[in-house]
Amino acid sequence: MEFSKRDMKMLQGIAILFMLSLHLFARKDIDGLYETFPMINDIPLVYYIGLFGDACVPIHLFVSGYGLTISLAKGNVLNKNIKRILKLLINFWIILFMFMGIGFLIGKMEAFPGGISQFLLNFSLLSNSYNGAWWYLQTYVLLVLMAAPLIKLVKRNNSIIVLMVSGFIYLITYIQRIKFVIEFDSTILTMLNNAIVLLGTSQLAFIIGIIFAKEQIYSKLYNTINDIKFKNTLCVLGVIILVIFHGIFETMFVAPFTAILFICIFCLMDKKEFVQKGFAFFGRHSLNIWLTHMFFYISFFKVAVFAPYYPILIFSWLVLLCLVTSFVINIINDPLARIIDKHFVQLSLNHSFRKRKVS
Repeated sequence: MEFSKRDMKMLQGIAILFMLSLHLFARKDIDGLYETFPMINDIPLVYYIGLFGDACVPIHLFVSGYGLTISLAKGNVLNKNIKRILKLLINFWIILFMFMGIGFLIGKMEAFPGGISQFLLNFSLLSNSYNGAWWYLQTYVLLVLMAAPLIKLVKRNNSIIVLMVSGFIYLITYIQRIKFVIEFDSTILTMLNNAIVLLGTSQLAFIIGIIFAKEQIYSKLYNTINDIKFKNTLCVLGVIILVIFHGIFETMFVAPFTAILFICIFCLMDKKEFVQKGFAFFGRHSLNIWLTHMFFYISFFKVAVFAPYYPILIFSWLVLLCLVTSFVINIINDPLARIIDKHFVQLSLNHSFRKRKVS
């Protein structure tokens, strides 16, 4: 019993909801933005819920590593990766130009500082100065480009050794990311350092996803645990324990580990059909929500987003804003995505024909 495509899509939906919770509520300086009751040791409970949301990126990385391992095993690796990156970039560029247009119309072009040079850096994924959440675009593209050799490396070597090496890389790059052990005067070297550090702190969850696919770890876990009594109750208890654990150890360092444990617990739970459809729905819109949500609650409409005052209403209101925007984006993006799919299908057919002809 391996992860299904719906499991992967649901996890993407969970990850994006975690991201919104993290960015909205993982703060101790509330500044009157929202209701803070109930409190735990003078800290809002919603802070701890938001803090657990830092599992969002590791969840997506795990899903990407696992999914690419399954997908790339079917061949045409280069074509698949080029198509995947091209579709991502076009989706991103639509959002970039759309929100620059919105900024111009409402008189908030200060959200896009730095002139043409910063525009080109953001356009080419070399900077995320327009939107902090965009840092992951560059990292994800690099991981997709590296996916084929990384998957081969993991498959050819002992998984425990691979995990230890990956963990060591995660540790040293995390220290550099937080402590700035090595600093650079050169802008280019600083950008290169940032790219390496973000890649190094991201690769662990991605590698674990590959290992799960290689070793079929989830199947073994499922076969062991699925039939135990009170499984759902125990899984809910497990999630609560993870939230408490992260509340005690507030460091971002633990995020990949809480994320992997959460993935296993969540997928082991029996879920109603409407719950599965709901999370999968958010998964289908996760890219657009990820790329747009900061414009709403930071750049353009902060007062409006926090106007409902109560956290659950604020969260729901931001989700609604992002979803409406996502549908608009998809009206533009979907036809372009279909053209790309059609083009690459034709390329694949031509490639297969040439191979048969040569043989």
